[in-house]
Amino acid sequence: SQQSRGPSEGYSYPVCTTYRRRHPGECRQAAGTCFKCGQTGHLQKDCKKNTTVSTSGQADKKPGASGHVFAITEDHATKTSGTITGTLFIYGHVVFILFDTGATHSVISFVFASRVTTTPTLLDHV
Repeated sequence: SQQSRGPSEGYSYPVCTTYRRRHPGECRQAAGTCFKCGQTGHLQKDCKKNTTVSTSGQADKKPGASGHVFAITEDHATKTSGTITGTLFIYGHVVFILFDTGATHSVISFVFASRVTTTPTLLDHV
């Protein structure tokens, strides 16, 4: 039986009182500042740093990217039907794995990546 690890293991950032999660630096949400430039009075979507000057001299707004990141706990994943989970032994560490057969990318936690002493290698696209 695998022991559950505490949420603070391997983290060096303080717990944010706004999000109750760890992140570096001052919490810009709590400070009411722009996530892009750190200034007050506007949101990141309205930040002037989102614009570039085109050859016509007019400011062109950079196209926004839309992405989603989802987080799931080991307990939730094992209780959810349709998820494929497993435990693997990687570089001397027991690792809980959530397989997403429809994903285009694989993600590992920062904590685990910091424990691996090998350098990641990019693979050619199949």
